Amino acid sequence: MSTPPAAASVAARRPAETLPPHWYADPRTYAREVERVFRGEWLAVGRVEQVREAGDYFSVDLLGEPLVVARDRQGQVRVLSRVCRHRWMPVVEGAGRRQSFQCPYHLWTYGLDGRLLGAPEMDRAEGFDRASCRLPEIRFEVWEGWILVNLDGRAEPLAPRLEGLRRTLAPYGLADMVASEPMAYDSPWNWKVMVDNFIESYHHIGPHADTLQPIVPGGGTWAEDVDGPYILLHNPAKDPEQHLALLPEIPGLSPAQRSEFLVVAVFPTLLFAVNPDSMVWYQLEPQAVDRFTLRISVCVPPASAGDERVAQLRTFVDAVHQQDIVACAGVQSGLASRFAAPGPLSHLEKPIAQFAAWLRARLA
Repeated sequence: MSTPPAAASVAARRPAETLPPHWYADPRTYAREVERVFRGEWLAVGRVEQVREAGDYFSVDLLGEPLVVARDRQGQVRVLSRVCRHRWMPVVEGAGRRQSFQCPYHLWTYGLDGRLLGAPEMDRAEGFDRASCRLPEIRFEVWEGWILVNLDGRAEPLAPRLEGLRRTLAPYGLADMVASEPMAYDSPWNWKVMVDNFIESYHHIGPHADTLQPIVPGGGTWAEDVDGPYILLHNPAKDPEQHLALLPEIPGLSPAQRSEFLVVAVFPTLLFAVNPDSMVWYQLEPQAVDRFTLRISVCVPPASAGDERVAQLRTFVDAVHQQDIVACAGVQSGLASRFAAPGPLSHLEKPIAQFAAWLRARLA
């Protein structure tokens, strides 16, 4: 594992200021983000364990696109539009297991691979071509257990750009973890406010003074220089020996790895925190310039899925997020002020500078 960089080198590299406040509140900026960032990059829609068996599926609405993720009869994962090719009604809702998808409007039926299997009373339709009426497939990648989609189909492959991060995370076995039922939060602020908050631990000294700060002091955290579209923030425990005493031996992890947690963001919106024996995943679903839905899932190895610790961790994570809600709502309120201006960044906010540089490049 790498070590914290010298303070002087960090100071020499970091940009002096945040993004302009209007980037968090301007509908025109958000519209550009939808086209160039959300549709043009990779967005996580779920985990592979949600479609473990043939016939398993789950629905998702992503930036107004109704999608369904399914595992077909040959065992292949598919991401399909769930809009009927006849008159546009969604062919499926929710999640579950089935052999096909049938539109409830006129009973057109599609296979799990998107092929049109049945279309009642269409045998006399002039020029009707059954083969051309299949559900469109959406480009996707599976990375460390997440299913990520690219809506415009033009993004660079993701996995090669995350190879350095994959090597760092390999000992934790993220791909094999299973997610608990997500906790959902309506979030009336800009999505970047949440990302900024998630990727720095400087604010442990404020909102989390009684939750995270006593365990992981914000002043001891540090971010790596990275080689791709992500950030990697180390959060060492205040008392490593005491922290190690509370954890079992975990094969493949060094004492240093077991005495910290990692905060990771794969841009733009895949956010997760990695503990030695668990992971917390924040799934952002942007809806407007000042609103998104947040779903938080606790993920653990399959053998630990029923442990009491999962419930305890969910309670702790919710308590931490309730504190973050107050902070993020306050920031969104302040953005409306005519006195709001770009603010200076601490060396502890290096990930915000990294995220801002990535976003500027996409919106330039």
